[in-house]
Amino acid sequence: MSQTISIKATIDTVCPWCFIGKRRLDKAIQRMKEIHSNVSIQVQYLPFQLNPHQEGSVDKMESYNKKFGEDRVKSMIPMVTKVAEGEGIHLKYGGVISNTFDSHRLVWWSQQFGKQSEVVEEICKLYFERNEDVGDHESLANAAERAGLSKESTIEFIKSEQGVSEVKDMLRRNAFMDIHGVPHFTINDKYAVSGAQEADTLVNVFQQVLSKEQ
Repeated sequence: MSQTISIKATIDTVCPWCFIGKRRLDKAIQRMKEIHSNVSIQVQYLPFQLNPHQEGSVDKMESYNKKFGEDRVKSMIPMVTKVAEGEGIHLKYGGVISNTFDSHRLVWWSQQFGKQSEVVEEICKLYFERNEDVGDHESLANAAERAGLSKESTIEFIKSEQGVSEVKDMLRRNAFMDIHGVPHFTINDKYAVSGAQEADTLVNVFQQVLSKEQ
């Protein structure tokens, strides 16, 4: 008998743990497909903003130091860099942080083309590995193109007002769902998993969900 696992993955595109969490989720999904060929896994990426009131662009390191303090940042960076390396992610700390709203609109828009996972991946790469600006429309369009979408259509979309009200509604949903940190995974609209859990942990959770819902 076939079963379905539905995952709502709530992330911010400038959160390193969200990038790590996505890579681990991808790995867990691949393992589940190998173990349970009859299980269909569907993932929807939803928005979260760590700094919804961000205006303009701020130097990445300056932002980290202001938010966490220089001493804490000095200890955090080697740790998160090492964890990311374990997932094949090569974090860089140059460039700037900008408001992530348009990147979330792009993720929302890409769902209709079945390209959400690829777009999230490329947006994270542009910010974390290329030191590009997540608020720059040209960078976002290039990321969409690398994910398999039309660059011209992407630019046309970003310049429009499409998705503005929808993404705002989804951001408001976070408070209703009591989501205050990311990454956050809601499975089959019943079970919540917080944080960038290891792939093995996610596989165990998925298997428990399957056994409960047989």
